[in-house]
Amino acid sequence: MKAAPNSTIVTGIVRRCELAADGFGGELELEVTANETPDAKTDFIQPELGKPLPVFYGDLSERDAASLVGRRVRAHLTYLGGPRGGRAVVQKLTPR
Repeated sequence: MKAAPNSTIVTGIVRRCELAADGFGGELELEVTANETPDAKTDFIQPELGKPLPVFYGDLSERDAASLVGRRVRAHLTYLGGPRGGRAVVQKLTPR
């Protein structure tokens, strides 16, 4: 089975970081300031400018969570989901 490519690139401000209870990664809330996705056909997330976008970040540590809030970042995202829903997942996060 072939899966359609899905890739979203946004710039935004981290408004909230919350570590996952199981110790793996955590949730970020980004306030989207720009959608930089080069091809709209691959943008499954289609974030709205100025709106909060919840994303899962697997590499989030306690130190990162404390330092990211309020910072502008560029995030490469993908949408992972199934028949019961899904979520945006960070593939790469770069402070701006």
